[in-house]
Amino acid sequence: MLNEILRPQNKTYFISRNQTSGEIASAIVKAIRDSKASAEFLAPNFKNKNKLNTAKLIYIFCKNAIPYKKEPGEYQTAKTLPRILQDKNGDCKHLSIAVASLLRASGIPCKLRLVSQRMFDTTPNHIYCIAVINGEEIVLDCVLKQFDTECNYYTNYDIAI
Repeated sequence: MLNEILRPQNKTYFISRNQTSGEIASAIVKAIRDSKASAEFLAPNFKNKNKLNTAKLIYIFCKNAIPYKKEPGEYQTAKTLPRILQDKNGDCKHLSIAVASLLRASGIPCKLRLVSQRMFDTTPNHIYCIAVINGEEIVLDCVLKQFDTECNYYTNYDIAI
């Protein structure tokens, strides 16, 4: 039954060969929007007594269901939630799409954080989701091993979604 509901918006968006950070961010936001129905279908599975626990369950699910697999630099994509779950792997963009889609469907405000981990280059090379719960930022970076842990970076850009 899950496959029947998730299949209709099974989309991959190819990001241009010489992608800019803006093009990547735009494709990610589009994939999150296009994942709304699927995320709303899955969200009740993560509902908990409080939003922090709901966010943690979403983190655990995405971390376990979507193992990290880096895409080649020349072939960058943004995918809808059903496509990510079908592929059974994804990079930080895909993990961020999954997390943000499920947080939004669960009524938890969030934003995307793009960071540069290179000292002399402000071009983002990593992305993850930040949930805002009771006025506090909670980091959901499924590339890292622990919930609410943030990577080291030199520059960051937040995108409201």
